[in-house]
Amino acid sequence: MTYNSLPFVAFFACFAALYLVMPGIRLRQAVILLGSLAFYLFAGSPHALIMIAAVSAVVYAASRAIDRVYAGYESEKEGLTPKEAAALFAGYKKRGRKILVPALLLIAGSLVYVKTARLLGFTQVKSIPDLLSFRTYLVPLGISYYTFSSVGYLLDIYWKKAKCERNWLRLLLCMTFFPHIVQGPISRYDRLLKQLDRLPGFSYERVCFGLQRMLWGYFKKIAVADRIALFTSTVFADIESYAGMEILIAVMLCAVELYADFSGCMDIVLGAAQLMGITLEENFKQPFFSRSAAEFWRRWHITLGAWFKDYIYMPIAMSPRFMKTSVNLRKKHGNRAGQIFSAAVPLAVVWLLTGLWHGTGPDYIVWGCYWGVIIILGTILAPEFKKLAERLRIDTESFGWRLFQMTRTFALFCIGRMLTVTGSLTGFAALVHGLFRNPKLWVLFNGSLYKHGLNQKNFYVVLFGILLIWTADMLQARIRIRENLAAQPIVLRWLVYYAAVLLVLVFGKYGSAFNASDFIYGGF
Repeated sequence: MTYNSLPFVAFFACFAALYLVMPGIRLRQAVILLGSLAFYLFAGSPHALIMIAAVSAVVYAASRAIDRVYAGYESEKEGLTPKEAAALFAGYKKRGRKILVPALLLIAGSLVYVKTARLLGFTQVKSIPDLLSFRTYLVPLGISYYTFSSVGYLLDIYWKKAKCERNWLRLLLCMTFFPHIVQGPISRYDRLLKQLDRLPGFSYERVCFGLQRMLWGYFKKIAVADRIALFTSTVFADIESYAGMEILIAVMLCAVELYADFSGCMDIVLGAAQLMGITLEENFKQPFFSRSAAEFWRRWHITLGAWFKDYIYMPIAMSPRFMKTSVNLRKKHGNRAGQIFSAAVPLAVVWLLTGLWHGTGPDYIVWGCYWGVIIILGTILAPEFKKLAERLRIDTESFGWRLFQMTRTFALFCIGRMLTVTGSLTGFAALVHGLFRNPKLWVLFNGSLYKHGLNQKNFYVVLFGILLIWTADMLQARIRIRENLAAQPIVLRWLVYYAAVLLVLVFGKYGSAFNASDFIYGGF
């Protein structure tokens, strides 16, 4: 039951109808919990549901245990000086760490095992009893996303940045919350828990905004991304039969496909959550308008980047031993050496782990290193690039220069996508070879381009969809589209609504001859 399937549409319609008539917060919470468990049961499996419930029990027990440890500190710190209180807290923190570390090893270890088992070619099974067999593994739905959120929640409890939830069912609700379980966003449970206590009643405007965003997400996914996939899957399945312009177009369309697929899913889930009165974290902010690789990754999969920054980058950069090493380098080799060390080491760790999160194969490890090197070099050489631009008298605020930077960023993203799209580094080498083997510029004019999964009319639909997404991103960067639409006369509003529905119905790829494809990031 993927988000873009008819069963989900039927499920969500029934869920929304029941949820919106519930008179109280407790009843609305109960409907969300039951709906999330039902979704997880049908989209995953009963055995996967048992596993996520077990993980939630571990998270709950560990967080409560750490909270009880810190309760002793709160009672003892009265009357102490700040220095004495800090020394006392260090002792309690050490006791809390004895609870935290085993819990993190158990929770994160299950994700590491799944990733490693895939790499080693273990057999994937669907039931817990089958796990007793040798070299097997089971993949609970959304394991990457709820693992990251759970680890972040426990660390926040340990660092006293969040309050401990005392109701296991509410914590289970956060973990299984069906809009974000498949491919994020990676939510902060403390923020979600606060919103669950303030679930609003029915609001016509909020429901309209939520449905509008879901509809926009469906257009991106089934009208644009799934249509592009017909072309890209044809080319990438038989790279040796294509060359030059065919591969170049496939690579560029593949980048757009990934954006339309992933951001479309985010629109669907954020719209579904908004209908309930819950605001999930945004995961995209017009990434293809970025002027550098670092900026791109601040705009793409924002919650993943924020998670790595808070729980990997900052703990490394702010650790006493790391800071001491950085200071020593500054003293011995100058400020620049210390700055390079301070920036490069945490970023290298972050991007290696980011690559491993996406996939444990060599292609994703190289992909992580690729982006890590680009961002590290961009950070380290920023002063030199600025001086070079001044010497060349480049107006860095001109439209032409901004366009060049955005084109460069898009090209870097396309190269990164080439590293992983075929599933192997051998496939990447074949793509590069095919790209330069034969230009085949004539495919732009003789009609042969329309014989690789998409006919001419479907190509025009793709171009129209890309133009529409680009226009919407441009407008969204300047105005609040849905709020402006809500201020228009009712006749105009409903004309826009009907037109949007028709766009999805007419241009969507579905039916007996088409199988709805899963969202790409759901596989991570």
